[in-house]
Amino acid sequence: MRNSIAIILFLGVQFTSFAQLLPVQYDTLERSHEIILSGGIDYSGSALQNDLTSKFIRGGLITQDIKNASFDRHKRINRFGGSFSADAEYRNYNIRMFKKRDWGMVFKAGTFGFGGALYSDDVFGMTFYGNDRYVGDTIDMSGLNTNFTMMQKIGVGLIDVKSKSSVSLNIYNVSNRMSANFRDLSIIQSSDGQDVEVQMDGEVDVRDNLKFNQGIGFGIDVDFKLPISLKEDETAYVQFLVKNIGFAYLYEEQKSYAIDTAISYSGFEFDQLMGDNAIVFDSVDVLDTLGVTSSTSNRTIMLPGFIQVGKMVDSQNESMFQSFFGVRLYPTLIYSPYVYAGVHIKPMDKVYVGANVGYGGFANFRGGLYAGMNFDHFSFGLGTENIVGMISRKGNGQSLYLRVKCVF
Repeated sequence: MRNSIAIILFLGVQFTSFAQLLPVQYDTLERSHEIILSGGIDYSGSALQNDLTSKFIRGGLITQDIKNASFDRHKRINRFGGSFSADAEYRNYNIRMFKKRDWGMVFKAGTFGFGGALYSDDVFGMTFYGNDRYVGDTIDMSGLNTNFTMMQKIGVGLIDVKSKSSVSLNIYNVSNRMSANFRDLSIIQSSDGQDVEVQMDGEVDVRDNLKFNQGIGFGIDVDFKLPISLKEDETAYVQFLVKNIGFAYLYEEQKSYAIDTAISYSGFEFDQLMGDNAIVFDSVDVLDTLGVTSSTSNRTIMLPGFIQVGKMVDSQNESMFQSFFGVRLYPTLIYSPYVYAGVHIKPMDKVYVGANVGYGGFANFRGGLYAGMNFDHFSFGLGTENIVGMISRKGNGQSLYLRVKCVF
């Protein structure tokens, strides 16, 4: 079970972001075609330090000091997770679908991953220190909730030539999904460590094969820009952004484990439970002993989309300083609402830099930096939402975003 918990907690590290805080600069200039390439990788946690998480990515020895440094930061409830994305979008403003409407067409494709875990401090303690740390005590891992989804999409939609608001319908391939939810997961040990009572009530879902096509989904993207008047001669733009909101049907059967049991162990039997005979190995003997029922089924799931509302940066504004701010929401308890604000600085023509701060998400407080250049037919930007994590082993994650746009 220790190995299983470690895999569940850190699966998201390997596949971890949606490049949204790198400000998408907005303009109302007339265009014929636009190609936009964007992507990023981001992972963070409320307690885990880079010294520890980097070992799961790059390898290396996890020392006692590294474990202690992260463990001391844990509270009763903790978060860890991340996301990644690689997205391509082509906009053709010359294709007018309706004669009386200035609507062009947008085509897009991309791959996305999202995952995370909501867990107690005892989950970390059990995973990295073992049960010896809790002799004569209760290991309370109740409330452990984790999930991960990986998917690819293609989409087509309409875009308003003047406002550049757009909507697209997308079809998705779900290539991987797993989830686990334990309402009760506790281990009670006697003072000598020989007698143990395990209480479990929860479900675990994983894919039953390694096929790339696990399911098919349908969803929408909506990008609506609303102009608002700040002053008599100044207009700002608020963006209402919806990405990957929809559902998918997993036509490949998924393996499900339902657990609702209380069992007592002693001596060697407990060592077997904590060793290689974890519940993810579908051994009939182990499942019978644990009181676990195993089944396969098809299911419908919600896609890991998000909603973001915020003030945008206006690339046609000649001011040296502009503000941007907003809030981002994912439909999951693992990710708390993320509130952000920043300042966009244009020190010279074609060059911009900026900084932002945010609170929520998988971590707590984070700060970011970005920079980029705008040319007549080409622009690019590079940034991070976690500058401390990029330069310090004591940081709580890392992120890197890139956006490139070509106009012709």
